[in-house]
Amino acid sequence: KFRMTFQFLQSNQESFMNGICSIMALASAQMYSAFDFNCPCLPGYNVAYSAGILLAPPLVLFLLGLAMNSNVSMLAEEWKRPPGRRAEDPAVLRCMFCSMAQRALIAPVIWVAVTLLDGKCFLCALCTAVPVTMLGKGSLAPGLPRPELTRLLARVPRPEVCDGDWLLAREVAVRYLHCISQ
Repeated sequence: KFRMTFQFLQSNQESFMNGICSIMALASAQMYSAFDFNCPCLPGYNVAYSAGILLAPPLVLFLLGLAMNSNVSMLAEEWKRPPGRRAEDPAVLRCMFCSMAQRALIAPVIWVAVTLLDGKCFLCALCTAVPVTMLGKGSLAPGLPRPELTRLLARVPRPEVCDGDWLLAREVAVRYLHCISQ
């Protein structure tokens, strides 16, 4: 039974590694979102902070996925292979790189999907774009200058600093942006 189990795991090694990689990316995205994500609630910084959270870790995970792939050395050898009897075929290089890229993209795609489904990052980034006239008490919005309205909307992600409830119900804005994110 041990030998059969070992043979099964060996024949499906790539699938199991992809599954382990996805579970690790899912866990890391959930942990980061739960423990460390704090929206700055400043109009100029919300988008940059959220874009950094949404794009920087997946880029690092993708590069690590490429670097940790066992086929990197084979790809480098095939690329710098001296000419011999076999003609150089760029299709072989493309096939090898696509295979490596597909495997390396698993963790970044899961990170982005989990981050968007969670909605905190999206809420932080686009809270200043909430259509106040459609969702809130729109008759009060035209009287505010645009910088003041943006400053109030930038505080929507954090309930302890949100002071614009007279203009827009925080729960309505949060629900609206979570719906778009998901």
